[in-house]
Amino acid sequence: MPHRILLFNHKGGVGKTTSAYNIGWKLTQKGYRVLLVDGDSQVNLTARALGEGFEDYYAENSNTRLNNIYDAVRPVFEGRPQPIEGFTCPTAENNPNLYILPGHPDLSALEGQISLAQETRGTLSVTKNLPGALHRIISILEGVHNIDYSIIDINPGLGALNQNFFMISGAFIVPTNPDPFSLMSLKTLGLEIEKWVNWKEKFGSAFFDATYPLPEGWAKFVGALHSRFNRHKSKAAGRYHERLTQIDNRIEEEFVPRLVSANCVFKKQAYEEGAKIQLPEAAADPERIRLYALARIPDFAQASHIASELGKPVFSVSDSDLRQLDLRGNVKTSVQQNVETFDKIFDAVCDKIIAIVNYD
Repeated sequence: MPHRILLFNHKGGVGKTTSAYNIGWKLTQKGYRVLLVDGDSQVNLTARALGEGFEDYYAENSNTRLNNIYDAVRPVFEGRPQPIEGFTCPTAENNPNLYILPGHPDLSALEGQISLAQETRGTLSVTKNLPGALHRIISILEGVHNIDYSIIDINPGLGALNQNFFMISGAFIVPTNPDPFSLMSLKTLGLEIEKWVNWKEKFGSAFFDATYPLPEGWAKFVGALHSRFNRHKSKAAGRYHERLTQIDNRIEEEFVPRLVSANCVFKKQAYEEGAKIQLPEAAADPERIRLYALARIPDFAQASHIASELGKPVFSVSDSDLRQLDLRGNVKTSVQQNVETFDKIFDAVCDKIIAIVNYD
């Protein structure tokens, strides 16, 4: 079975889409076949991955315009006698092993029907297949492309659609950034996850016999990924370090205990195994090892902009790319150093993810 990992935080602007893209790409460099699932109606992950060909994929005269997550499940939501069918997914610009299940701006329109299906708890035959529909299309495409890891990006919200993605995933990562709102969001997030788990424990079995059944289980916490902070002497600058420390403390002292009570964590030994993987100095808490922090991702603004223009992650920017851009002197040296650091960080992040989700 492929590992299905959700990037999830109801706070916006924490780098969910970029993190999903980087993790998916790095996993392919480690020899895995990866499916990026764009579950956000803003369609940013699809645009980032497909690059210049993004708009052509949805053109009215394009034969691929219906090959997306929304149109794949729409017949079920419209009550049409038409089965969910797979298709050939596009691959990311510059990476033939990174497959994309494209998003769609109308995906959020399914929110109300999924909410109704969950509220009526499978008692209405017309809604019984809805909660399992997204699981079905993802499963089909995982089989079509022999996928090892599916990485799912969703919108910043706590609605029924995101609850559905949570219930059909096996693991989740919480991206954050060093501001007071990320700290605040952890309380709400923990409470909501607990409610979702309680719902599925009580009512999920009502959907197990549907044509498109809702799978058993729900996502378990892999760790937090802290992004978008400034560095000082290769470490998080003072005030950012303080905020990240507050976030890590809240995760350890409040968030994880709540997840433990909801059976949303892996065995403690899995996190201990992940913690053995050493992070570069720029990405680690300088004071102690954190079991539930995958990494701190500094802001590589210039390198990130260059990578975006080239249609690849920062860690895949090559010396030939920099020569092509005619970068020289200190600017070139700085970018090269950032690329090397970024590569080491995401190499360690993915090794941690692999160690945790595969721990027996």
